[in-house]
Amino acid sequence: MDKVAINAMNRRDLKFGVLQKRIAYVLFAGVMLVLLQAFFGLTLVGTVTNTVSNGSHFMHYSQVYLKFCCMLLTVFLLAYYAIKIYVNAERRSIKFDKFIQDNLILLPFAFMLIWALISTFHSPYFEKSMYGAGYINEGYFTVLQYAVVFLSAYAIRDEIKWAKEAMLWTFIIMAGIICIVFVGIEVTKYSIPTSLKSGVFNNSNHYGYFLAMSSAVTFGAIVYAKKKWQISLAVILLPFNVFQLLACNTLGANIAYIGGIIFIICSGLITKKLDWRRLVAACVLSGVINLIVEVSGRTNMWASYVELFKDIKRIISPSEGGEEGNTSSAGTGRFGLWIRTIAVIKQVPWFGKGLDLYHGNNIYDTSLDVSHNEYITMASNIGIPGAVMYLGTVIWWFIRAVRARKTLGANELTLLAVTFSYLISAIFGNSFTYTYPYLLIFLALSIQKPQFDEYKYAKLQEQNAKLEI
Repeated sequence: MDKVAINAMNRRDLKFGVLQKRIAYVLFAGVMLVLLQAFFGLTLVGTVTNTVSNGSHFMHYSQVYLKFCCMLLTVFLLAYYAIKIYVNAERRSIKFDKFIQDNLILLPFAFMLIWALISTFHSPYFEKSMYGAGYINEGYFTVLQYAVVFLSAYAIRDEIKWAKEAMLWTFIIMAGIICIVFVGIEVTKYSIPTSLKSGVFNNSNHYGYFLAMSSAVTFGAIVYAKKKWQISLAVILLPFNVFQLLACNTLGANIAYIGGIIFIICSGLITKKLDWRRLVAACVLSGVINLIVEVSGRTNMWASYVELFKDIKRIISPSEGGEEGNTSSAGTGRFGLWIRTIAVIKQVPWFGKGLDLYHGNNIYDTSLDVSHNEYITMASNIGIPGAVMYLGTVIWWFIRAVRARKTLGANELTLLAVTFSYLISAIFGNSFTYTYPYLLIFLALSIQKPQFDEYKYAKLQEQNAKLEI
């Protein structure tokens, strides 16, 4: 009888194990759908009124698309973890202390979700902070969508061995297609009024942050890819990415791409996996395109850098620039917005002003636009504690990567680089629903497992066993 019972239990465990794997594949497909959202940039899309919020704002169809993707992911994410917990409990294979160490990095995100909810209840316009209020559409429901996208990518990063490579190259190929199409539109002078003003990008700044990621990841693929077809494809696509990045004329995105290259070089030196010939080839490709675009007068990027350094000098030495130190712009008005947003943060440091309250909705400064800095925006929206948790997670992500440097492969190094490039661009702009989901996916996929000292871990297990006795 005991054997029959054990065999029945094993069959049940096997059945649930297979079900867990299948749901993981569905999660993978759902994250892929989010990844493919950028293709909305190639369509003539419009807006739809959000009737839930009494018609107070609109959403782009791409944002509606993201909401439906997240609904699908939510159902299967809950099912995946319910079955996973059941299977591990039945097999008694959960090592609680190791499980906690593996997933401890998720705690700051959990804190942020709770803090953002408290901040929403403190908001002077609760409804708009809950549902979002237009341009950014960054209500608490959108924050929950972000959590679902992040956790879904996090769940499958090790569950499906080839998930990282598949998502990495899906993004590279998709971005390459988009860049080639937009170059074709420009060459043929084909008129698409909403080519950069609608869709997932909404405007050229958000498109620029997307291109900073796509250029960095394609550059990284040239340097680190192992397969010949991947190297060849990356070499073909990089010029199109860099051309679009420069033609987009977004200074923050350009700085982010340079930051991504520096990260690739440093990580390659640390891990001793840098191929100098491929690095030089990628730099030459980028340099040639940069020279062609600059000489042709297609962009004023060099002039933007000159203005940026002048502004930095005025901020460091206000006496040289008079009052300009408070309104320096680098051509975009960023510094003035940052100073005014910091003034709002000082008024509501703990819970912020509430999510998505800008212009007339912001009772602390009714004329204040979005701050064009995700870190400052986060502090102004949900308070300094929420922003600190976010920055702490980013630092933790980086520390884990450094500790795992000996085990990092080509995909991991490239994912780390594209994540870093976005984190740099976030200093100069806030894209949120337009390109932010890509950061969440790449950040989740590039989170490394903590490095255990096996001897210390074995000793700890022995101590725990003695205490139980």
